[in-house]
Amino acid sequence: VSVADLRGPGAPAAGGTARRHVLTARTGTVTLPAGRPIDAWSYEGRLPGPAITATEGDLIEVTLRNADIENGVTLHWHGYDVPCGEDGAPGATQHAVRPGGEFVYRFQADQVGTYWYHTHQASHPAVRKGLYGTLVVMPREERPEAERGLDLTLPVHTFDDVVILGDQEGRAVHDARPGQPVRLRLINTDSNPHWFALVGSAFRVVAVDGRDLNQPGEVREVGLRLPAGGRYDLVLTMPDANVTLLLDHDPDQGILLRPAGAGGGDRTLPDTGDWPELDLLAYGEPAPVPFDGDDADRHFTIVLDRALAMVDGKPAYAQAVDGRAHPSVPDQLVREGDVVRFTVVNRSLETHPWHLHGHPVLILSRDGRRYSGSPLWMDTFDVRPGEVWEVAFRADNPGVWMNHCHNLPHQEQGMMLRLVYDGVTTPFDSTSHAH
Repeated sequence: VSVADLRGPGAPAAGGTARRHVLTARTGTVTLPAGRPIDAWSYEGRLPGPAITATEGDLIEVTLRNADIENGVTLHWHGYDVPCGEDGAPGATQHAVRPGGEFVYRFQADQVGTYWYHTHQASHPAVRKGLYGTLVVMPREERPEAERGLDLTLPVHTFDDVVILGDQEGRAVHDARPGQPVRLRLINTDSNPHWFALVGSAFRVVAVDGRDLNQPGEVREVGLRLPAGGRYDLVLTMPDANVTLLLDHDPDQGILLRPAGAGGGDRTLPDTGDWPELDLLAYGEPAPVPFDGDDADRHFTIVLDRALAMVDGKPAYAQAVDGRAHPSVPDQLVREGDVVRFTVVNRSLETHPWHLHGHPVLILSRDGRRYSGSPLWMDTFDVRPGEVWEVAFRADNPGVWMNHCHNLPHQEQGMMLRLVYDGVTTPFDSTSHAH
């Protein structure tokens, strides 16, 4: 089976609708709402690119066009388990779209939650320059009126020395009625982790990387460390006083929620740098999982470190997997239906946000300590210096899948390999994948 034949359906599910978009990638100057001009690469001349939204069961169809990005572009649906031919990985699932060309992506919106999209061709520097946007899929069941409220999608992105949250620099202001539910969808589109802290209200982390947590409890005065590429959905009930979401402990960066009609008043913001980090491995309540990660059909260990290796045909002090750099790292071979276990060992002095395409992984343990809270399904997990993570997944999405560090400079420097299903081939040249 060729990945070129593993494509999405041409119609929505019963009751769904077709959501069609055209995204044109181009270079140029984009002016932020505060008036600052940014020299950017963008989809449709916007930062972030157009928000793609759908309801569960809809068909998402996106025509990608390239106006003038010389090295080419793609669309990778980060965390969304699309059929492999829709994954947007040049050299694995398609050729990059060159200037003047186009490619049409189609897939059903069968995963509810918060996701994002970005180019996977020369993704460093292309994502940093602005080739990213958000994807949010809502459940088909209509929520009761009392449960509807303020719902904000907030990708954080850094352009040189400019940090924007959503499409705003500094601190954006939103009004919410006291008693109204508020959902904050936090998305880290950068290559390094970001810290968030919520001042003025208890809250729950109801979803991680688009997947709901089981019985998440209310917390307050805790810090949230969001890995590169990751997403957290926070839910709170708006009080009758101001609530502030701080980004990286900076009182001038984030979101101010004001109680509409209740005055609110300014509050002195605390130093959140000393707040303890919320440990998601012990958060929420246990629940059954669909397989036993300790009884895996395949078990791979990958060691992340620096090493002298060949990168783009030249010797380099590379970001390496098992002492080698992409495309020289051997493929990991699995069969459809396998339960696959990964041990990820970080022997380097840097954090590596690990991202497998096409599959969420169940976190089993970190440094030998097993998860004790809600089952935690992630598509991008931070392996900090010296850490050892154990994760598992079921191989239920045939294809040729990239498996890499989502610190994009690390990926560019070689920290990437492929997970390949037995019997699946690709007509695309892996050596042409411009990271």
